[in-house]
Amino acid sequence: MQRLANVYRGAYLESFHTGSIAVVDATGHLLAFAGDPNLRTCLRSAAKPFQAIPLLEYGGVDDYDLAGEEVALMCGSHGGEPKHVSIAAALLRKGEFDEADLLCGAHMPFEEKAAADLRASGEEPSPLHNNCSGKHAGMLLATQAMDAPSTQYIDPDHPLQVLIRSILADFAGVSPDEIPIAVDGCGVPAFFLSLYRAAFAYARLMATGRGDSGALDRYSDSTAAVVESMTSFPQYVAGAWSMTTPLMEAFGGDLLGKEGAEGFYAMALSSSLNGELTERLRLADDAAIGIALKINDGSMTRGRNPVVLRTLQLLGLDLDGRRELDRYRDWPVRNIVGNVVGEVHAEFDLEFV
Repeated sequence: MQRLANVYRGAYLESFHTGSIAVVDATGHLLAFAGDPNLRTCLRSAAKPFQAIPLLEYGGVDDYDLAGEEVALMCGSHGGEPKHVSIAAALLRKGEFDEADLLCGAHMPFEEKAAADLRASGEEPSPLHNNCSGKHAGMLLATQAMDAPSTQYIDPDHPLQVLIRSILADFAGVSPDEIPIAVDGCGVPAFFLSLYRAAFAYARLMATGRGDSGALDRYSDSTAAVVESMTSFPQYVAGAWSMTTPLMEAFGGDLLGKEGAEGFYAMALSSSLNGELTERLRLADDAAIGIALKINDGSMTRGRNPVVLRTLQLLGLDLDGRRELDRYRDWPVRNIVGNVVGEVHAEFDLEFV
């Protein structure tokens, strides 16, 4: 357990966030870490890029004429903005499904304006507003493509969920039965991996999508669609509610990021960024990198966001030239009337291997 972020009230330390980080290349080398890189934790929604792959493996891009925005939404945790709800509904129509077929449940939009507008309309949120509706719509299409039952598609023993666990295992370099499962917030299986294995999976995701060393060639087409869609349409991977969208926008397609609940975050860096990275990483020219981190207390904003950005800085990436990320680097502590009375700072170092 390592302290990663300190919370100051005035000049004095009031509390802190602990956690762990693993940085791994696509050939499986642990490059750097903080805390315990072998900590096993739940990926939660950071599993979504892998959960989208079965539909693409079964020819979904052509059979359902999937646009990049639609694939991005299937991989995303969207904010329930009108454009997100519209794309989720369009995905369902492609398989002649409707929102009643979604088993994710309903919640208010994550994005504040979308939530306020929905309340003002007097309407209740539907499953389409659920941040996971794109993933679930994609899963319904996948059952159709696989000629598997669409009912109870969230059951761990359903052929689709068995396949998803097997695909994730391939990317993580383990056998499926080495991935414990529980139930995620939206009802689908939730996967547990060590931070090392999660980072390895993300490194391989990028390497496979871009054809770099360590690629899993059998998934090259489907993974290329995932990587290209997520990095080209980051507003459909999250939206205004999350740091994920501006983070990917700031790196122009060379960084893929995905949050998971309870303080989990995963990223993949394209080998195109290697010239900017610190030489302490000892990288091959065509090596993609995966990063996985966990904030132990589950913080989704003040504990996690500054840690994500300091990790990138410690790896050598220039954030000063990416000013759109400034507001996520140091998190202000405000009192009731809105005055800044303290700050959250990520204050840790990585250990390079």
